[in-house]
Amino acid sequence: MTGLLPVLPARAETPAQFRAAVSQIAYADPGTGKTVPILLFYPTRDPVQPIRRGPYHLNVAPEGGPALDSVPLVMMTQGPARNGLAMVSVALFLARRGMMTAIVTHLGGVEPDADPRAGKGDRVGTVPLWSELPLQLRAALDAVLDSSPMGFRVDRQRIGVLGYAAGGHAALAAAGGVADPGRLTQVCAAHPDNRSLCPAGAKTTAAATPKRLEAATDPRIRSLLLMDPVGALFADGALSRVTVPVRLYEAEKGDESGALQVARVRGLLPRPPEYDLVPGAGHYAFLTPVPASAAARFGATVQDPPGFDRAGFHARLNDEVLDYFRRTLNAAP
Repeated sequence: MTGLLPVLPARAETPAQFRAAVSQIAYADPGTGKTVPILLFYPTRDPVQPIRRGPYHLNVAPEGGPALDSVPLVMMTQGPARNGLAMVSVALFLARRGMMTAIVTHLGGVEPDADPRAGKGDRVGTVPLWSELPLQLRAALDAVLDSSPMGFRVDRQRIGVLGYAAGGHAALAAAGGVADPGRLTQVCAAHPDNRSLCPAGAKTTAAATPKRLEAATDPRIRSLLLMDPVGALFADGALSRVTVPVRLYEAEKGDESGALQVARVRGLLPRPPEYDLVPGAGHYAFLTPVPASAAARFGATVQDPPGFDRAGFHARLNDEVLDYFRRTLNAAP
């Protein structure tokens, strides 16, 4: 059985240079006008304290004083999600090493205060959601740059995006990808049991009018790091305008239904991305491990294929994310 286990190279973790501070700002959703929260993590030298956020206990300085006058910014998006802090370990790791990170909440399928009787979750597989995600990402970036006191400390030449799953789709579209939401009908017809893209099966898109979106490249985005991104909505040639550096992670067992089409993203990019196939990993391997006491609340998202060590993988992943953004955003170590 040893040969079936993922081989994760041992490496020393990059030492933290700072503590992590946290503050909350908000952006206005372009479609609804609703106020949507953004969590900012950034380097500080102020004392930290334990706080509880969702299932996680975080050692941070609430509203701490910034340690640096100029920092790179990494926008982090996983699309609509019930656990909006599911990538918080990466955000904290980067903040403690001199970067600002912004965890973007998306409206769409899982609004926290939505009435379940009104169909909570039924928009994940609809055409409108996919066109809204990159607009929300851009609005969130606007809000971060306009925020006080942190916004003016962001170096406008050093902005990257980390996108997971639907957030990877949003990142590609914001960087110049031209999505065709009409392709979702074909995907859901072929994979009606894929609840992440088609929670109501092919019927989810039946009433939607296919519409090819226009390219809207955000020149502020200088680098993308994608983890199991949804590539199904990008037709041939759809990523030809995505010319920024890209690092692409694919979980070996993350797309067993064939609906994410991660390999499609790799093939459509005009410049070969840095690529890493994670042996033995499932789709949720990129999410922060949840304490055992809270695991029952999050179902499949905390479960891994037999033999895969999510915590061990994250020890490697955090450093790789840091190294990539330092290289592509020219951030000083």
